[in-house]
Amino acid sequence: MKISEDDFRRQIARGDERAFARFYYQYQDTVAKHAFRILKDREQTREIVQDVFLSLWKKHNVFLTIVDFDAYLFIATKNSCLASIRARIREQGKIEVWKEEQTYMRFVPDEHPNAVYELLDRAIDDLPPQQQKVYLLSRHSRKKYAEIADELNISKETVKKYLQLANQSIQSYIKRHKDVVISLFLSFFIS
Repeated sequence: MKISEDDFRRQIARGDERAFARFYYQYQDTVAKHAFRILKDREQTREIVQDVFLSLWKKHNVFLTIVDFDAYLFIATKNSCLASIRARIREQGKIEVWKEEQTYMRFVPDEHPNAVYELLDRAIDDLPPQQQKVYLLSRHSRKKYAEIADELNISKETVKKYLQLANQSIQSYIKRHKDVVISLFLSFFIS
């Protein structure tokens, strides 16, 4: 016996797990196709399918208000994919910051971290004033690009460019002055 779509919605809205399982099997391929078009990655697509349906199950009472399942699932899938992409970008940014910090620390033993900080401070002092402000607001105050842009009345793209230039200048400064770091190593091992 086939049930009407309205009865099907009411069953899911009441929390009927078997009705939701039927819904899942009926629409999982649709969600997967939408997600794969955006992400081009099978593993992430599987995660998005699970996220979308888990989210729907948690708020199953909305099934009474959904007019078009296909449209609703398309939007839910797109939003979940975009959230996943944003999370990956944030994570990649954290990895890049960590790598930069490791670049500054790799030459100095744990017993002499102040020397690296002193060298880093001198490299920062050597930056042009606007780059220095952007760098300090980003790295020390941990402000986001948008916050820095608002505070300094510049665009987010300018903030990004200044940070790139500042990082390049700092790395170059440290490379030019690595003899200071090497002498610290020697003094550490000789003494």
